[in-house]
Amino acid sequence: MAIIETIAPIFAIIAFGYVLKSRGVLSEGFISEANRFVFLFPLPFLIFTGIIKANIRDIGVQSILTITVPTFTVILTAFVIAVIAGLKGGRLGTFLQTSFHGNVTYIGLAVLFYLLGETGLEKGSLLVGILILLNNALAVFLLALSSGTYPNILRTLLSMLTNPVIIATLAGMFCLFLGIRIPGVIMRSISIVANIALPMALIIIGGSISLEMLKRTLHFSVISTILKAIVLPGLAALLCRFFSLNSQESLPVIILLATPVATTSYIMARELGGDTRLASGAITLTTLVSPFTYVVWMWILRAA
Repeated sequence: MAIIETIAPIFAIIAFGYVLKSRGVLSEGFISEANRFVFLFPLPFLIFTGIIKANIRDIGVQSILTITVPTFTVILTAFVIAVIAGLKGGRLGTFLQTSFHGNVTYIGLAVLFYLLGETGLEKGSLLVGILILLNNALAVFLLALSSGTYPNILRTLLSMLTNPVIIATLAGMFCLFLGIRIPGVIMRSISIVANIALPMALIIIGGSISLEMLKRTLHFSVISTILKAIVLPGLAALLCRFFSLNSQESLPVIILLATPVATTSYIMARELGGDTRLASGAITLTTLVSPFTYVVWMWILRAA
């Protein structure tokens, strides 16, 4: 019951955003501008403050393996399924990225914070940083390779270095590893802006849900959802047990890998010749089912 009481409000806010958008209270223009604002300032500040507050000893080789090994395993599995199904070009790349590219910034951070508190956010922020770099690099590579937009790979990878979230991730890691201390006044100011990120992000996600696109791509969206919300965190859970990680170490891993498909996967599909309808459908379905899969995963981990 405690797990449901923690998870439910997060997705209630997402549903609230969907209702506001469908009733015309929030316009498409507002959703777009709000997303841009959160992406440029509150979200990078939240990631930065989370990383620099973290204890570098909270993450080790085993924790890194629990997120990287399942990711590559799911990509390989998705590729086999795609070949059997006859997917080609940008549709192939989009299917592959929706099998692993999770919304660790908006949903992942929210669940980490509201389920595990400030401590969970600090411990998970380093994993978030690693996943941001890994997921975006793999998504760009797979989409560009499958769609044939080879000349754009270098340009896109370079543009990733100007991404505010990636800049914040690298800056946070830089300060953490070098032990650089940020003045209190600056930290408190950054924290005030960072506090806007999670509630606003959840409303934005709700406003971005598209049931129409889901209907058009239901078959492959279901497969993507199974791979993303069940297989990926399931493999991570097995690795956590294999490495004998305790719940404090394994919970952040499962929370982050069980996130819905990232909203940025739609943008990447559009920019790199992918299938935007499939990306939108997978985002919508994984977001809709994630409240239930999260409850199941939290119950399994806490009962273990």
